[in-house]
Amino acid sequence: MADSEDKKPEKKEGGEGSLNIRIRDQTGEETFFKVKKTTKLDKVFNAYSTRKGVRATDLRFLYDGQRVRGDETPGKCGTPPVCMADGDQLDCMREQGGC
Repeated sequence: MADSEDKKPEKKEGGEGSLNIRIRDQTGEETFFKVKKTTKLDKVFNAYSTRKGVRATDLRFLYDGQRVRGDETPGKCGTPPVCMADGDQLDCMREQGGC
């Protein structure tokens, strides 16, 4: 039956689909992660810090210049809450300690 081809179901915009985000550090190096829109960003931050050999508490993450907390998700992050899109970038900065 040539008319009945197997087709993959299309993922709807705003659904449970996954998206690719990248984290760029101060040197310009990029690390890519594939996450669901409902995954807490804390999980991504911990995986990133493990890869880099740094404590997650020493890093700060920004999305469009606004600080992002670990309890937020790619589906709702920042102030005011916005949704991240596929291919969006988080900037990673090391915390600067003062004396």
